[in-house]
Amino acid sequence: MSVSFKGINEQVVTFRTEQELAVGTLVTVSANGTVSPCAANSKIVGVVVSSRENLAAVQISGYVTLPYSGSAPALGITAIAAASDTKIKADSTNGKLVTVLEADTAALTAGILL
Repeated sequence: MSVSFKGINEQVVTFRTEQELAVGTLVTVSANGTVSPCAANSKIVGVVVSSRENLAAVQISGYVTLPYSGSAPALGITAIAAASDTKIKADSTNGKLVTVLEADTAALTAGILL
């Protein structure tokens, strides 16, 4: 038997965008019903799981595996923010509290519950 966290409280919401966004892009709310790619130190609303034209399906809760930069986020409840539009970083000042379930220091990824 193996461990799996997929499907836990997974929620995906459709937002407007100013351009088509790549799957895996970290996003923040930029206007009413609209998201844009995160800049460094932004609070993350979610992760793009699908995008077409000016719409994006964004996972706003549930388990995701994301690349990180800098030190691995601490396991357990910790604060993260965007390091870029595709990577997270540990950030107790600007961060959003999430639950980090796994950290892979070889692959530089963290498995988190948004």
